[in-house]
Amino acid sequence: MRRAVFVCFAFLAGTELARAQTRVYVSGDLFAEVTKFSRLTVSPSDSGASVTTPPDSVRGGGGVRLGAFFSPEWSLELGVDTGGTISNVRTVTVRNLGGLTPTAAPQNYDSRTSSRFSTTSVLLGFHPPPRGRVHAGLRGGLSFVHRTATYTLATVSTSTSFSTSPLGVVPATTLSVATLEYSSTGNGITATLGAEAAIEASDHFAVVPEVRAHAGGLGAILIRPGVSARWRW
Repeated sequence: MRRAVFVCFAFLAGTELARAQTRVYVSGDLFAEVTKFSRLTVSPSDSGASVTTPPDSVRGGGGVRLGAFFSPEWSLELGVDTGGTISNVRTVTVRNLGGLTPTAAPQNYDSRTSSRFSTTSVLLGFHPPPRGRVHAGLRGGLSFVHRTATYTLATVSTSTSFSTSPLGVVPATTLSVATLEYSSTGNGITATLGAEAAIEASDHFAVVPEVRAHAGGLGAILIRPGVSARWRW
């Protein structure tokens, strides 16, 4: 009986201690999204094949996070982040290819592409002992990634007419280009790694420079350096 009472008391004491050490926080973040796309190169470039991904670029984004420190060393966080839309318009010139006569004039069309990524992440954090007011941290976990994209697909057709001249029958070939705008959505799960250095302005507020990387199953690698403002209770 005494042993049961002791075990029960120890369990309740441990629960209260864990509850006392748990600190919940909310943060808002701004970041620059560095995007490196996977892509397919078409040769020759004037064959009329369309580009379906925009060029690698940098766009801004932001998000919100909700997390908890269960001890000074360990935390768990749920975050939702959305990057800016990466878009591009380029003029593509379709020229004569093999088998076409020199009378076929080149044709131009606008190839439009855009892409946007949003992530919902669950990350476990490890935080070594702080140095002064700076509390470093490493995070790792999984992210659900949602991608929206638009792109132009073009089809090239030829038509040939014939005319007579003193030299005989002369063929004249013309090119025509038809375009369609497509939109697509994709969902996937990626590995996410991050590092941060929380600068504690007070016991409840910190400014947190950070960088996070998402890779795998996206059609792109996302690197997001940024800064967040964290309120902790």
